[in-house]
Amino acid sequence: MELKPRLGTALMNAGLITQAQLDEALALQASKGERIGKALITLGYLSEVDLLRTLCREANVPYLSIQELQPEPAAASLVDEEFARSNVLLPLRQEGRTLVVAMANPFDIAVVRSVERITGRPVRVLGAGTDDIRARLDRLYRVGQPLAIDPAMATRATRSAPRAGSGMPASWPTAPQPDLQVAMAEARASAFSPTADEPGTAAELVDSIIQRGVAMGATDIHIEPLEEITQVRYRIDGILQNGPTVPRPAHLAMMSRIKILSSLDIAESRLPQDGRVRLKSEGRNIDLRISTFPTVYGEDVVLRVLDRGRVTLRLASLGIEPGDLALLREALKRPNGLIPVTGPTGSGKTTTLYSAMLELNTVDRCIITLEDPVEYEVPGIRQSQINVRAGLTFASGLRSILRHDPDTILVGEIRDHETVQIALSAALTGHLVLTTLHTTTAAGTIPRLLDMGAEPFVLASAVSLLASQRLVRTLCPQCKAAVEVPAAVRTRFKLDDVTLYGPVGCPNCRGTGYRGRLGIFEFLPITEEIVSFIYERRSGEDIHRRSGRPTLLDDGVRKVRAGLTTLDELLRVTS
Repeated sequence: MELKPRLGTALMNAGLITQAQLDEALALQASKGERIGKALITLGYLSEVDLLRTLCREANVPYLSIQELQPEPAAASLVDEEFARSNVLLPLRQEGRTLVVAMANPFDIAVVRSVERITGRPVRVLGAGTDDIRARLDRLYRVGQPLAIDPAMATRATRSAPRAGSGMPASWPTAPQPDLQVAMAEARASAFSPTADEPGTAAELVDSIIQRGVAMGATDIHIEPLEEITQVRYRIDGILQNGPTVPRPAHLAMMSRIKILSSLDIAESRLPQDGRVRLKSEGRNIDLRISTFPTVYGEDVVLRVLDRGRVTLRLASLGIEPGDLALLREALKRPNGLIPVTGPTGSGKTTTLYSAMLELNTVDRCIITLEDPVEYEVPGIRQSQINVRAGLTFASGLRSILRHDPDTILVGEIRDHETVQIALSAALTGHLVLTTLHTTTAAGTIPRLLDMGAEPFVLASAVSLLASQRLVRTLCPQCKAAVEVPAAVRTRFKLDDVTLYGPVGCPNCRGTGYRGRLGIFEFLPITEEIVSFIYERRSGEDIHRRSGRPTLLDDGVRKVRAGLTTLDELLRVTS
């Protein structure tokens, strides 16, 4: 009986109720036997959230707002979805061996003991509102509609499966083997499957992993076998993040399922293999590029997610400054010339080139591409994919393309002397050639092409514009906040007169503080001065310094000044 007056006093001291309201609640409690908190809620004098906040404060239990409920996938994978929902709890993170859990009733010792028994870890409990926890559970376990295999690809995959009598099954069995059943059930629970009450299969497990990646906007899904588990990781906005873990017994079944879908040899586990498959998720076509690689603990597989619905192929939306965009469009209007876009893998070069092609894609223009691989299918453009085993390389393909009367040619990448020579020749003979190259700066393209055998007089005449780019993560607009930056840093980057922002973390950005990416660019038009530098075979650094053109860092600082990204993020991709 001692707790009730103490709780009532605490509620009055917090200004949540009055003495008269407390007396009325005590009377209701005496007549119906309800707890004092429940009686106050029944009378409409108190909300459940205010009651829980007060109880947590009195018991020295931290209470979290919805913005602070940011579950880590590795922790969430330890607790089954159905158990979490029925007990209104949210696994948040791991602190050493301890699992931190938010509960709507953090004083339910029986549930806490159940979590400890299920996970085999000690539990530290925090408080949070029922609606807040349920909202986070919906977001955590949401994977969208079931995936559907593209019919043409499904037929191709079925035909490529081993025939009966070959020592392998003609298709994946409809149910796992008995010794795999428990592993599948555990794996599907840790992979956040939406139908955990149904028997697990390899197909359901793989689908749930892919659906989660698509829903999160991942560009790559890594399935990595380790000594005791298989770890799933998602690359989101260029950064790898841990996903669910899968028991090792389920790994071989997953690999077989993935291989059959992507027309790979399920009997071959000693050599790398590459394949592709098209799926439907939430009404959108999703292309997956699958690559396997043997490791000491089994086959590692990376699924590259090509979701056209999430990519905006428009030059104006890439983050190019108006002056630079005018330079690029002027070069694209020319009937001939070579436009290399440079940068490391994953810097958005292909998106820029596709956006340029779409502006050029008119009825009076013939556009042919040579790619490795074809990432997005564009109506009206003839696209082809490299096949080295069959003899179709960039050089041989480009030589053949020139006999098909193209106006514009996209060469996925210039890799060797022969491709350089043919691309430059095409640019000199009336074709607009778009391509990519791996250099760190736009000016660095010049010495790179010279090193690959290009003659200075040919290069000076053929190239019309050089570009380089990177991708930086953009700050989440819903939670970014002003930050203090040392005066010396502000002065160095000429940011003395602006408010700078930093990441905070909220549900909109999954607690990272960043959401989406945009490009930073540098463009180098071929002027008479640059032509002289080409003949003199100057270094890329010297050309860049003497040209006076803005650098990648300069463009990035403009984005920082506009509050779109941070200096830390800019230096991460440019240093």
